[in-house]
Amino acid sequence: MVTGSGKENWMEGKSQLFRKRLERREADQLRRKQGRRAIKGSEVTLDYEDQNGLWQGGLVSQDLGFDNRIIEVDCHIYPPKTHSVTHKHNEAIIVVLRGKGYSYIDEEKIEWGPGDTMYIPAGAWHQHWVLSEEPAMVIAIKPLPLQEFLGEMNIIYKGDEPTFNHDYRPGTFLDELKKVGTELI
Repeated sequence: MVTGSGKENWMEGKSQLFRKRLERREADQLRRKQGRRAIKGSEVTLDYEDQNGLWQGGLVSQDLGFDNRIIEVDCHIYPPKTHSVTHKHNEAIIVVLRGKGYSYIDEEKIEWGPGDTMYIPAGAWHQHWVLSEEPAMVIAIKPLPLQEFLGEMNIIYKGDEPTFNHDYRPGTFLDELKKVGTELI
């Protein structure tokens, strides 16, 4: 219950339970205030992930000093003329910045290109195919911090193999981002 002054009544309690609860809340608020609020594009590092043959870089994650509790945001760059392994995990939102291809989401084929957004339902088998001569650059938004907290952090692979393009090397995140929209002109 909140008093007329806006203060929560339980905070007035003298019991050890309420005091400990208040200490945890205050420590949490301090941690949130100290958490990172932004990242410069020049700070984003693209790393190769060999299980899927793609390059990825964190944009908002606890590893980068953010105090995000629900969602995480990454950039994925799939090399030209490749496809991912078929996999499933919790829900995700994929925003396509560049490249063209299609994805199978629970056996439904969805074609995509720059500006398109896909919703991957929780537990849906999916696979991404890049058809273009240029890489596909996407933003992936996932509830990883929440899943980790709930103990549901998992990704399951179907057992097929992705195609790799070991010759492809992206530039920096900013170099790749500068190319967004060029195929639309």
